Amino acid sequence: MHGHEMREGDTNASSLMIEHILNGPCYEGCRMDEGAILVAGVGGIGCTWAERAHTKCSELADLLLIDADEASFAGASAAHCLHLDAGGDGRGTAALPALAAHRLRDGIDSVAPLLDQAELVVIMTGLGGGMGSGASAELASLAYENDCLVIAIAGLPFAEQPLRCKIAEAAIQALEENSHVCIRVSMERLAWQARHRDDDWRAGSGWIGELVEGLVTTLAKVGKINLDLMDLRTVINRPGNATLIVGTGTTDRPDKVVSEARKSPLSDLRVDGAKGCMIQVEGGPDMTLAHLNEVTEAFVSSLDPDCQVIMGARASDEMMGRIRLVAVVSGL
Repeated sequence: MHGHEMREGDTNASSLMIEHILNGPCYEGCRMDEGAILVAGVGGIGCTWAERAHTKCSELADLLLIDADEASFAGASAAHCLHLDAGGDGRGTAALPALAAHRLRDGIDSVAPLLDQAELVVIMTGLGGGMGSGASAELASLAYENDCLVIAIAGLPFAEQPLRCKIAEAAIQALEENSHVCIRVSMERLAWQARHRDDDWRAGSGWIGELVEGLVTTLAKVGKINLDLMDLRTVINRPGNATLIVGTGTTDRPDKVVSEARKSPLSDLRVDGAKGCMIQVEGGPDMTLAHLNEVTEAFVSSLDPDCQVIMGARASDEMMGRIRLVAVVSGL
């Protein structure tokens, strides 16, 4: 079963469907071909984010790391690595995005088969330096040309870094032009969230890993109401901006799931009034109809009254005691 589309007046039908989900058995399995999802990290921060995120969904996605510094590949035994060090001297591309893009074009043949297989490419990078600012947009462009669905997660520099901010401002435009969705992540907000979580912002504060894991399992794992790339394309092809958010909580406090989602470290983009939404709620066998209704209604209530909502749901033993909301919102 594909995602269920809800509009105003569908509450009763949706509740019956949710009840069917929760009363049925939990299923496990992959619905997408091997290699259909590619998680890619570009530059030092991007490689760190991608490697950490991939550990949460390693059986469902391939991993590609791209950098001029071999240290970015250390310990990444499951990764396909593209070392863009043309001179062999270990030097990076510093504040030279054009050089990074040129090196990627020259070396892309070695990883081209990954793009040929992929249907969805999730690119993670930090903007403001040379490698992330130049090579990420080039990789997005190549994936886009291969008819892949391209989602980029781009970290924007701290305000106290004027040179990096200037480079990032130019780079984000090229990345957005070559991506179906480009998620702007504020490093300041990410650092604040990392302190709150007692985590490392350089590793994504745990939020980026949750976002990628939630998206990948939504599309790849079997659920009672399955969402797929067609549903994702339907939502993100609406006019206006689009973004992804994720929130996690417990069955004891389902209200916190939506509040956590709204604390996502996005850069100046609110989801209120969105015209399109793909929402997936995942929980364990202990998730009840009341939990699911509370989470979905709390989130959808802030969207446009005529918002097109495509809903999916999945129950798995590994989510026992927890609830996770993953939402793609568009028309912002």
